[in-house]
Amino acid sequence: MANDHEQRLEQLEISLAHATHTIDELNQVVVGQGKQIDRLTRLVGNMTEQVDELMENVLPGHQGEKPPHY
Repeated sequence: MANDHEQRLEQLEISLAHATHTIDELNQVVVGQGKQIDRLTRLVGNMTEQVDELMENVLPGHQGEKPPHY
């Protein structure tokens, strides 16, 4: 009976170690994706500003309005 409990405890410890490792790996992925999202958000913001500036230079007073069919 004691041997059965020891085996079950050992299996639980192994499972916990695997789960902890998986959680750590997933956390690294999430952190990396968060950094990438931040970088892409900054790039999109910069590009939006550039497009707005170009539109203002090409068509002064242009508000970037959508055509009536939208």
